[in-house]
Amino acid sequence: MTVTVIATAGSSSANSYLTVAAADGLADDRLGTLAWATATTDNKGRALITATRYLDQLEWLGSRASTTQALAWPRSGAA
Repeated sequence: MTVTVIATAGSSSANSYLTVAAADGLADDRLGTLAWATATTDNKGRALITATRYLDQLEWLGSRASTTQALAWPRSGAA
């Protein structure tokens, strides 16, 4: 089954902090990204969703900007 990456900040259905296209852009100018560059779009999406889940398990300062957002960020009071 193909995953759908939803990277809309503050969305109640977001499952990633980055789109695959944004992550591709970050990887383009870095060394050691062969595994990323050769991965399928679906596997890249899975990797982004997994990374987002790991980040959301951390304890962050402040509080979620909205009670309806799916992810830990954006936040208020985290400055």
